[in-house]
This record gives sequence, structure tokens and C-alpha cells, in this order.
Amino acid sequence: MMLSRGKSPSPSPKVLPPTEGVEEKKALSKPPSSAKRGTERQRAVHRPLQVFFLTSEVSPVAKTGGLADVSRALPLALAESGVDVRVGTVAFRGVDALPGFSLRKTFVAPTPVGPQSFRLFVGSLGPGLVPVYALDPGGLFDRPALYGEGGGEYPDNFLRFSLWTHGLLALPRLLGFSPDIVHANDWQSALAIPLLPHVDPQGAVRLRTVMSIHNMAYQGVYPLEDWPLTGLSPSYNHFDALEYHGRLSLLKGGIQFADMVTTVSPSYRSEVLHEPMGFGLSSALRHRGDRFVGLLNGIDDEEWNPQTDPHLPVHYGVGTLARKEGLKERLLREWGLFGRGPLFGVVSRMVSQKGLDLLARALLSEDPLREDRGSWVVLGSGDPGIEGLWREVARRFPGRVHLTIGFDEGLSHRIMGACDFLVVPSAYEPCGLTQMYAMRYGTLPLVNPTGGLIDTVVDGETGLWLGELSEEGILAGIERASVLYGSPKKMKESRRQAMKVDSSWLGRAREYEGLYRETLELPPWHLPRA
Repeated sequence: MMLSRGKSPSPSPKVLPPTEGVEEKKALSKPPSSAKRGTERQRAVHRPLQVFFLTSEVSPVAKTGGLADVSRALPLALAESGVDVRVGTVAFRGVDALPGFSLRKTFVAPTPVGPQSFRLFVGSLGPGLVPVYALDPGGLFDRPALYGEGGGEYPDNFLRFSLWTHGLLALPRLLGFSPDIVHANDWQSALAIPLLPHVDPQGAVRLRTVMSIHNMAYQGVYPLEDWPLTGLSPSYNHFDALEYHGRLSLLKGGIQFADMVTTVSPSYRSEVLHEPMGFGLSSALRHRGDRFVGLLNGIDDEEWNPQTDPHLPVHYGVGTLARKEGLKERLLREWGLFGRGPLFGVVSRMVSQKGLDLLARALLSEDPLREDRGSWVVLGSGDPGIEGLWREVARRFPGRVHLTIGFDEGLSHRIMGACDFLVVPSAYEPCGLTQMYAMRYGTLPLVNPTGGLIDTVVDGETGLWLGELSEEGILAGIERASVLYGSPKKMKESRRQAMKVDSSWLGRAREYEGLYRETLELPPWHLPRA
């Protein structure tokens, strides 16, 4: 594909703005002609479905949260079902030191700031199942952190991710890859959606685009002065395109122009259709109608398996839950915890969205900490103020609270294995993965019922819901968990039910493959603008 500066082919097609009436919306949703359907079917017969999966994070290349896990597990599950999927990601610092990754080539591609040199590192997920193309424009991602340092973002993030996106869209032609679907994830790769028809106008008639939203709160909003860096014409600087309250929003561009928009759970989809959960974009999402769907994330049930987990010193399963108690006692000693009763765990980013400030204040409201509050092992990092609250919790309650500020993959697995409950008091949660990891290990989630937590945790069966999200509500939830813990028969049955829930990516991948094929049968949502 050849990159352009955002010009559309001549003559310019008519753009159908979202403000036009119902009849135009019906026309927009009109199915393609039978001849076109036949062409699609013939293509499907001759080769597997091809997907270009764009993400700023994929484990093990880079990870700050759940996006990296999804970006690894979903492509692997799709590949196992026969989809030819390739991952396009960022070559952050250290990618060349990863096993199997190496610098494949350096190439030059046109960008809004002129010809740009790109370094392409190539590796794979799994045993060569999914190729990974990690791209760095001019060394802009060779930095200590992914997005910023000291609690802020790098001032040139818009430039970095715009150039990265332009480079990604040059890769299919460079590598001889003709995707049927380009699947962008979150704001970092959202620019690819409106940009793609201008990069390859003829190919855009054939392929379709999917925009996945993992968290509405992060939208990639930047000053309009940065507009020339998009590579799009000024016609996209409009309220029904990328313009957002006098600024530009990359995520909004993806929502407005993708052929299909997804988010990561059915309940979160319902929530973001209304403010304030839509963070200013609810009307744009409502306009998408049935082209906006909620599909649950899954988990890698091989990596997260208490029967084989290499991070656990003791293994167990549904039929050997007594070993979990032995694991708990062993790790309590390792962590220097001696409190009686349940062991509560927290594995989370320390930001206000996750409710960890409320949880810390709830525990600090009691001195001494009541015996039925159990012991706590906490792993996370983020907001310095919230980190400080948890340092105070650990200082005030020695022997009851073990705190680790940072991220430790092995420790996160041991917390899932040893704890009785995992506390997830999120103010909102698009999907959440930790509650599904916990259930896999027979550790019952104690959650605020919102978003994907509603869809994955059954109150009183596979976990517990808070009655309200407040300090008092959290303490009441902890007390409810302690009561359940005091009933060994009920506790064991809940553990068994939680462990039997199938949250694997295999079924989720089938849903995505079905969505891709359905999207290929639809006409383009928007035609490119002049």
C-alpha cells in the first residue's frame, strides 16, 4: 500500500454525515450486491481469513495492563482456529533482546513530516503461530517507559503514534500481506481507521475495519495545532469526524469511521451509551447502532492454570482444593503474615478508577484492624498518592498487610493461587481480567458490579458483589466475604463453581471470527472524505 497525505481518489465520493435522516441510515446498512457476496465467498474458499491486528502493547513485547494480554491471547486463539492473523505493534526499548525477535529490515515510508526511516523487528507469538511486526519510527520509542515518565505522558506522543501508524499501514504491501480485516485497538492505533482509505483507496473497497475500545477514559485527545500530523485533510476536522470540543480525538476518529466498533463486555457497551460513562462520546456510539457490539474478553487458560502454573510451589485443581490451603499457609509465612481468617488479595493498577483509594481508606478507618478483616497481600503501582495510602496501610498493620509497589508477574500468580478472595472495587471496569484469573484459581472475586464484572461474576455463586461503592460498602463486603469463609462447605462449593467457569479465549475467538466475517458482508460505514 502507498501512503498519501490524505487525498481521496477523484471524483470525490459523497460523504454520508451522521446527522442525516433515517432513510439514509437504512441505505447505509443496505447489504452488498449478490455479485459482491459471491466474490467474498470465492475469496474465502481460496485462502483463510486474513487479519492485521494493530495494538500498542502485546505481551511479551510491552505491557502496562490488560491490553497486552488480550493482544497476545486473542490472535493466538484466532490462529488456532485457522485465521491468518498478524500483529502490528510498537518496538519499545528492549524488543531486540526478546527471544526470537530480531531487526528484520529498515525501510523508508512517506509520513506527514516527510520521508521517515522505520526499524522493523520481527518475532512471533507461540511456536511461530502469529507473526509480530514491531515498528519504531526514527528511534522515537527507544525510551525508558512506554507512554511517559513521572506520572505524565511524553510531550511528543501524538507525533510518535501518528508516525507509527503511518509505518504500520505501509507494512502489508512491504510484506506481501493483503488483510481482509484491519483491527485497531484503543486510541494509539485508532488513526489507522480514517487514514486507511487514503493509503489504499482500492483496497479499502475490499477490506473492512474493526475498532476495539478497551477503556473509554483513554481517548488520545490532542490540540488541533497537531492536526497536520494526522495526514488527513481538514475535512476530517469536524464534529462528525475527529474534532472533539475544540481538540482532536483519535479514538473518536476510530469510532466514527470503522466498519464495526466493539468493546470488551456487553454490560460495558450498555454503560458507555450514556454519559458520564461515555466520556463525551456516548452520542457517537449510539449512532453506530448494531454496528457497536460488546464481546467479552477471555483469558489464557494454559498460562493461568493452577494445576501446571510454574510460579506456584504447590499445584492443585477442582478435585484437590485442600492443596490450595497448604499453598496459602506456605505463602503466608513467606510474606510474613500471621492474621487469622481469610486472605484477601489485590492485583491492580493504583488509579482512582480501580477504587484502591477507597479500599485503603476503608482499612485505615479501623485501628486496630479487626480480626475478621483477615490478612492482605497487595501488588500494584500507579498514582503516587494512592501508593502512599497503601504504604501507610502496610506501616500501620504489620503482619496483616504485605505490600509490593510495582509489577511482578510471578507474584501476581502466587496471589491468585494463595488468596481466598480477590478484591476488585472498580468504579468502572470495561471487562477486567483479574477476576477471571482469580476464579480459575478458586479465589473468589469481591467486586463492584459494573461493566464486565457483572458479566463474569455471579453474586453468591462464583464470587460476591459489593452493595455500594463506598468505604462503608467495601467494609460490608469484606464482612460478607468473612462470613462466607466461616462456612467451609459453602466456601468450597463457590470455589468449585468458580473454577469450572470457562473463560478461555477459544470460544471468544469464534465470536470474533464470526464478527469479522459478518463485517466483510457489510457495505463500508463511511466513504473517504476529500
